[in-house]
Amino acid sequence: MPRDEHPLSEREVTARDLASLASEVEPHDSAVAVILRRLAEAVRSCRNEEARAYAAAIDPRPLAQLLFERPSTLWGILEVARSVLVFAPIAVTWYGLSTASLAYAKLLQDRPDLVTQPFLLLWEVGFLGAPGVLNFSTVAIIDASLIGLLIVLSLALHARSELRAPVTRTRALLKESAIRGLVGRAASLASNELSGPDADAVLDDMVAEERRIYERAMEREQQLFDFEGAVRELREAAADLTRAARTLSAKGEQAAEHEVEPEVSLTRIGRASGGRM
Repeated sequence: MPRDEHPLSEREVTARDLASLASEVEPHDSAVAVILRRLAEAVRSCRNEEARAYAAAIDPRPLAQLLFERPSTLWGILEVARSVLVFAPIAVTWYGLSTASLAYAKLLQDRPDLVTQPFLLLWEVGFLGAPGVLNFSTVAIIDASLIGLLIVLSLALHARSELRAPVTRTRALLKESAIRGLVGRAASLASNELSGPDADAVLDDMVAEERRIYERAMEREQQLFDFEGAVRELREAAADLTRAARTLSAKGEQAAEHEVEPEVSLTRIGRASGGRM
């Protein structure tokens, strides 16, 4: 298989990744897929203003949640069924009470002697064969069955949520990070007005200028080093001159003292001669 002698540029790679993401999103949200495709085309065509606008319109977090947190049809139906069945035991209970109350009133009207019998007992025996009446035990069994079904559905939905949520959340976070990096890369390419050969030429000029600056800095550093050596030699010469000047000064003072001493001696001799005369 021959190798491609012309590797894809960064713009082409980014546009290809955006188009792939658009194909992945399209089954869930065709509008977002259209925006992603337009962003890919804008990046590929170097339409920077348009690319920045489309990149700003994309929110990575909802997009990642759209891909990984989509609800299942079966579990959605079960969720709706649980929400509806919450009211089923109440409806069955009140229906049974309403029919039992009507049957009890009709029974007492026909058989006044049964007024001493408990209501629940008459309900359990069906009010002596009253039509359309669910006896007490039947209503209780239906209510218990509905409540048990609600418990099972709630446990199943909760278990699925607790087991699936961490995995789904991790996948969504990873996908969000990838989408955020892809959109950021597209926005970065759109923010850079130079691309292709122009960008390479500018980078080459910058590298050459940096090399010239470095060479000049090294020359200045060498000159500074040489200057420091010359200053050091000047300081040593100045110190030698200072020591020589001090030596000459000390010798001059000693010579002056030797010249003053004969004069003092002659003065003393003259004074002594005059005193004797």
